[in-house]
Amino acid sequence: MSASPQPLPVPERNGRVDLDELFRDAKPIGDGADWAAPGVFETDDELEDFLAWLHADRASGIA
Repeated sequence: MSASPQPLPVPERNGRVDLDELFRDAKPIGDGADWAAPGVFETDDELEDFLAWLHADRASGIA
């Protein structure tokens, strides 16, 4: 969260917003480990099952 958030650009009449303008002040999130939530999966097998499901779900959306 930013201390002084900037207002989002106003969409043009066609409903589109220029992506360069929208992400002008965006900063990278840095290391993904900073966003980790330890303890979500009780076992490595549970994590592997979830990752297999996620991969299959995403692949089905591509087809």
